[in-house]
Amino acid sequence: MRIAITGANGFVGSNLAAHFHQLGHAVLAIVRPGADTSLLDPALSILPVDYNSASDLDAALEGVEILIHNAGRTRTRTFEDMVAANVGLTRKVIEAANRSTSCRHFLYISSQAASHPTLEPREVTEEETSAPVDWYGRSKALAEKVIQTECARDWTVVRPASVYGPGERDFLRLFRSVKSGVSLQFSGERHFSLIHVSELCAFFELCLARKEARNELFFASDGIVYDQAQLTASVEKELGKKAVIIKVPEPLARVTARAGDMVQKATRSTGFINTQKMNELLAPNWLCSIQKARSLLGWDPRPDLESRLRETFEWYRVKGWL
Repeated sequence: MRIAITGANGFVGSNLAAHFHQLGHAVLAIVRPGADTSLLDPALSILPVDYNSASDLDAALEGVEILIHNAGRTRTRTFEDMVAANVGLTRKVIEAANRSTSCRHFLYISSQAASHPTLEPREVTEEETSAPVDWYGRSKALAEKVIQTECARDWTVVRPASVYGPGERDFLRLFRSVKSGVSLQFSGERHFSLIHVSELCAFFELCLARKEARNELFFASDGIVYDQAQLTASVEKELGKKAVIIKVPEPLARVTARAGDMVQKATRSTGFINTQKMNELLAPNWLCSIQKARSLLGWDPRPDLESRLRETFEWYRVKGWL
């Protein structure tokens, strides 16, 4: 099959491109002009596309049977910018898919953030009403609605839990923190779902293979409930180093986030620590159920946190990131 992937130069996009290329599919890696393509296999077909140009998008999708839409933003300075990046762009890509005579399946990489966290450690299902706690989650939930109402092709929406693996930068912060000998954690217990990027690639492969995935929304995780102490201990084991755990009270975390907001405004940048990100980080539990994927798709993950963290650490080390 001929598969196009938007935002293919990023962590998830580059892994998806490599995965389907290795399976023998003709993969087109769609990127923005001037994008950093260092994570992409040079053997892939890489096409810079202006997403604001309908003609560019139409040309890119010529002959494409499967379109995986991954392009977007996780951090912006304003909610309007976030909506433009994740909703407006999605609408433009959908319109191009609708015009295409070859595209027959539109797959969207949404996020668990489009759902909602919980006070108690329970797994949220796809049937529950979305209640995002930050701009990113709100924009992803809005984009899902656009797909469900405007996409004229078969579609599948996937909400991955936090994705980790070689090339991921948020988990890199945890590795660097533990390596420094100090690990900052928020007070209280927090539980969350995870999925390794190779498992996420396998999930998308399953969505293409099973007709039951058409016109459905799925959570994607490895089915295990993790907590911050367990994750830190696993990273310590891989690094062979114990870190001093410093518990950060929520009021201090929120003050720090507001300071980050002011820095962003003054520098017109998009830093990692801000009020929006803190709303996500301070939520007690981010857990999602994969029962729907198990029953409809036969999703049967094989979680192995320690070996996959070891692989991730080795990648960071070889690339000089750590």
